[in-house]
Amino acid sequence: MTSPDPALLLPYRLEHTPATAAQPGEMALDRVRLTIGEDPDGRTTWPVRCARITLGLPAAHGAAARTGEPVILRTRLELERGPGRGRQRLVETTTTDPATTTLTLNPAEPAGFDGTWSLTPTLDISTPLGTQSRITEDTALGDSRSRHRAGTATFTATPLPN
Repeated sequence: MTSPDPALLLPYRLEHTPATAAQPGEMALDRVRLTIGEDPDGRTTWPVRCARITLGLPAAHGAAARTGEPVILRTRLELERGPGRGRQRLVETTTTDPATTTLTLNPAEPAGFDGTWSLTPTLDISTPLGTQSRITEDTALGDSRSRHRAGTATFTATPLPN
């Protein structure tokens, strides 16, 4: 995210590597890495309790998947283990909308972000992506009640490691 979205409590960094030519017989996939919880500028008030995060990945203009054609999607999740970091995190993907692929991160218990650790899902996807993503989070400061918050993040073009 190139600039913080004040509607969201957690900080997000969204990096995108467009697909490159695939090897013969393979499909080229776009790569997206979302880093959640790093706050190098100190804008976030800690702790932030998070019960769910949803990321909407829009297809590039004119590049929606054709009806009946599956979206190829692989996900990996980097998570530092420890107390309060949300155990047994479930990653759900929805590809029923040809214009947007949705990724939802649900921990078995809410995670307590405190600025000392981050959560990083990486996705490889066959649909070429647009430039902005919609993020929704169910979050709260400290022990207050969780609220549903929504904002946007802009992709930063970054070469990512395989």
